[in-house]
Amino acid sequence: MPSFTNFLRITRKKFEFEQGKRRSVMKLKEALKGILEDNELKKLIASYDIIGDIILIRIHPDLESKRVIIADALHKIHPRVRSVTAVPLYSYTDKLYRTKDLEVIWGDENLETTHKESGCFFRVNPRSVFFSPRLSYERMRIAKKVLHGETIINMFSGVGCFSIVIAKNQPRTKIYSIDVNPYAYEYMKKNVRLNKMEGKVIPILGDVREELKKLGLEGVADRVLMPLPEQAHSFLPFAARALNLDKEGAGSVIHYYDIAQGRKEDGLFKMSFKRAKDILASALENSLRVEIEEQRIVRSVAPRKYHIVLDLHIERTE
Repeated sequence: MPSFTNFLRITRKKFEFEQGKRRSVMKLKEALKGILEDNELKKLIASYDIIGDIILIRIHPDLESKRVIIADALHKIHPRVRSVTAVPLYSYTDKLYRTKDLEVIWGDENLETTHKESGCFFRVNPRSVFFSPRLSYERMRIAKKVLHGETIINMFSGVGCFSIVIAKNQPRTKIYSIDVNPYAYEYMKKNVRLNKMEGKVIPILGDVREELKKLGLEGVADRVLMPLPEQAHSFLPFAARALNLDKEGAGSVIHYYDIAQGRKEDGLFKMSFKRAKDILASALENSLRVEIEEQRIVRSVAPRKYHIVLDLHIERTE
């Protein structure tokens, strides 16, 4: 369990991140007052992501003709930014690689950049890999839970962010980082070298369902990460088989991400937990105890629709 000092530290970072987002929203709306009509300002999606020296902002369809004006305002707020990139409000997301169609509306067409987070550096290109700076708090939250000497499997590692942040904060770990996207795998290798994590973070290219068995990684993990909320439930049987449930001690942990719908106050996590528990029980023939160590909303993705995480503590009962 994280110490109270660490809890305060990551809570403060989350607060600072949220405050920074609010300030940015206000700055953009203020910068466009008198330039956009009042009805246009109401449609402006004023929150945006900064990845390295690139801005990604969603554009409402009714404001397509004002994209250059919005981009110019963003550049004035962030003069060191190299590119401003538009993400259509209803853009298609690739199910396998989780990438979106992007269009540069100001600046350099080359979207490869270096993003700094929690003392780590990540080379990314949002055209070809998934990366969200909004997960920085979640990455640090997990890192603070990792114990000395753990073996970890990151089933959907992307460019290696979760894995590298963990290894940076708990060097005495070994993290097998698996991803099916060849572009993400190449960036992950670069990021491992960039952060001097060779031997601690092991990049693996392939489908985790095949790689676990092929590489002899079944039954070895103290902790499994599943940061793919749309599809993680279908991979739970493989996560269960990756766990080392025969060791002495306090069991193992799966960080299970899901999409939940409903009101925050009306048992938002219940259905996700029931589904996860049923799948795990089926995979291991009811021979385990599954309890929630921690549950939280990672972020809102639509009205009454949330990206959530359940930290599942798992022990064998026989």
